[in-house]
Amino acid sequence: MSGVQRRGGNLGLLLLGLQMANFGFDRIPPVTLVAIVTQVAIYLNFGDLDRWFSSTNNICISALYVWRKREWNRLFLGTLFHADDIHLYYNMISLLWKGHQLERKFKSFYFAYLLAVFTVLSSVVLVALNILLAEIYDDKSYELTCAVGFSGVLFALKVLSVHYSPSGLQYLLGFIPVPSKHVYWAELALIHFLVPDASFTGHLAGILVGLMYTKGPLKAIMDSFISPGPSYTYTARTTGYQHTPGYTTGGRAAFRQPEPADNADYSEYSGGLSEEEQIRRATEESRREYESRNAGGSRLYPNLDEIRRRRAEHYE
Repeated sequence: MSGVQRRGGNLGLLLLGLQMANFGFDRIPPVTLVAIVTQVAIYLNFGDLDRWFSSTNNICISALYVWRKREWNRLFLGTLFHADDIHLYYNMISLLWKGHQLERKFKSFYFAYLLAVFTVLSSVVLVALNILLAEIYDDKSYELTCAVGFSGVLFALKVLSVHYSPSGLQYLLGFIPVPSKHVYWAELALIHFLVPDASFTGHLAGILVGLMYTKGPLKAIMDSFISPGPSYTYTARTTGYQHTPGYTTGGRAAFRQPEPADNADYSEYSGGLSEEEQIRRATEESRREYESRNAGGSRLYPNLDEIRRRRAEHYE
């Protein structure tokens, strides 16, 4: 999530389109693709979307608007709106990788259900955290903090991604080793340090929602309404996907969700790379591919490092 600020141009949309084309549109699971396209359409104000997303102030999530003024629609609409094109780009690339892993695990219908619940619940927890901070510090400015963006949901999905992946080390910024089970806490601190105007409580809310699902009662509550479909896992002992059949209890269909085997081969999802390394390599690969098609001409592919530098200077 991000604090309120003016929108930028469409450079991030170009980068996003190139990354998705390089990844392969046919490899993007349907719910993940729809979620990405929907948020791009909202950013571009397609059709009549402008009547719901006319300005950031009309949909941003804060304790003042949601709790005090009872504008409940912000809990959902605010997460789908992005402050600028680079904000949208990084969030959608993150959703692409997380959706590729998790939608294939849970199946599309349950993953859509998961996204809907996480979207609303991460906003609810964000509002609750800001109200709590306002009471603890006797500072009403926490209730005025207004945030937009899908980052809270992505942090919740990050917790699930880590939970269903083998333990090990991940490298923040490509060189800082962090145990995978703590990586989302490290990312929370790193983003707060590098991008001070990002919503700390929004990101923290996402982590808490993810933990409520993996370690708390949320999964049991959600599964009492809609159970995930059959789980397909790929293991080193088999030559393909291994089906875990469901079972029924009390007349309601339910399915076991086995924990990943210690020797599971996750190369189908990530090639053994962390999410950050996957994004970095995909960026380099698409840049090389694009430049090779335009050899001899002027450089048309944007320099992502230059974008990061300019964005960092903007927040200084």
